[in-house]
Amino acid sequence: MFTCYCQACRRGFYLHLFKGIVDITPVFRKSGFDAITGGGWLFWASPGTQTQLSIQIHKKMNVVKKLNDPNLTAKFQQYCGVSSKNVENCDECQKNSKGRDNKDLKTGDRCADCRVTAPRSNTRHALLFYLFSYASSLGNEVFYLLFYPYCVWNVDSVLIRRTALVWSLCMYVGQAGKDLLWWPRPASPPVIRLETEFLQESSMPSTHAASATSIPFMLAYYLYDRYQISPYLLLPAAVVWCSLVCLSRLYLGVHTILDLLCGILISILVMVVTSPFWEDFDWYQQTHPFAPFVVLTTAIAMCTVLYPKSKDGSCSHGDAVQIVAVLTGVSIGSWLNFHFQFTSTNDHSGPYDVIIPSVRDLAMQILRFFVGVVIIGLLKVTLKEITVRLFSKLFGLKVPNQEHPSVKLAYKFAVYGVIGFSVVFLVPFIHCMFGLERESYFKEVV
Repeated sequence: MFTCYCQACRRGFYLHLFKGIVDITPVFRKSGFDAITGGGWLFWASPGTQTQLSIQIHKKMNVVKKLNDPNLTAKFQQYCGVSSKNVENCDECQKNSKGRDNKDLKTGDRCADCRVTAPRSNTRHALLFYLFSYASSLGNEVFYLLFYPYCVWNVDSVLIRRTALVWSLCMYVGQAGKDLLWWPRPASPPVIRLETEFLQESSMPSTHAASATSIPFMLAYYLYDRYQISPYLLLPAAVVWCSLVCLSRLYLGVHTILDLLCGILISILVMVVTSPFWEDFDWYQQTHPFAPFVVLTTAIAMCTVLYPKSKDGSCSHGDAVQIVAVLTGVSIGSWLNFHFQFTSTNDHSGPYDVIIPSVRDLAMQILRFFVGVVIIGLLKVTLKEITVRLFSKLFGLKVPNQEHPSVKLAYKFAVYGVIGFSVVFLVPFIHCMFGLERESYFKEVV
């Protein structure tokens, strides 16, 4: 039985619990019961169980502290051949580090302009460098903007819509967790940071790990559900995808093992909790008359009042807005497709046969992808310029400023919402105009 004094104490307990620094203090009372306090919580236990309880909590905290130890990340880097020779300092950093060895430099002495190179003396270490550098890119924005549209235009839009839905929820929870906990990156030294792009973000949880769990395992599930593919092929591929991305974050020195485990756990929990609603929501967002209003209202709430307060310099809130906005655009575009009768239900139910594409099919896929990427790229550049100026004026700024917090969130929601809408509605329509359409796309409602 426990009692909490206030909401601030509850939050304080979670922060201390995750960081492994809960202070367990026995307080003896005349009533014969022991009160164990930790981070604002009171646990009432009988004298016989107080010792066992405190020992168990201390053991768990020791495990948490061990998993969060940056030395484990550093040891993995050393095993993979990462050293200070991988980082070539820029001119500015060389001036700041004059008189010191490169191996003694801390993170503050390096910047995004410092060049990272592969080891030249060892072929195995060089291969690991390129392998993990590529694997880490599977959790970046560029990959999402290329992978999802390609699959929508050339593979199966139902598969991608539902995968993107779960992925977006996992990423939203992960980004909100970063701003809520504000956990620093692994200390450097001992860690050697080969990536500086996301240093302004919190470390806990790893959204790369959350993405690397949700995307491959959701794809594996729906590929098995919709197509005649052996699970003995899909499951190992999903495990390899997830493992490579997670290990790449250790290799680049930006996460601890605990960060990765929490990211994986978030995705597993989201997938388990939401699994009964995937197909029903996908049908609802396409067919219900009020679905666009419900989706848009929920998305705005998730990006504003429901999102925890961000600290200055954090880009997690902006990333969360981009993800929610894209999904909102996809939902509205899918709704319009159905209500304008561009799409309809398929007469044949799965599982479907896997058809190996011919040379002509591959050429059409490449052409569809090229046309679509050009359209999306032009829209992104043009709309960003227009919306930054528009929202800067609306928020009373004398000059356009895309880094202003309100302007940043507003233009990102507008631009990425249009991108999501264009992927499922505008680009397929243009494909039809030029005779590049994939016919089965218009039968992919459920």
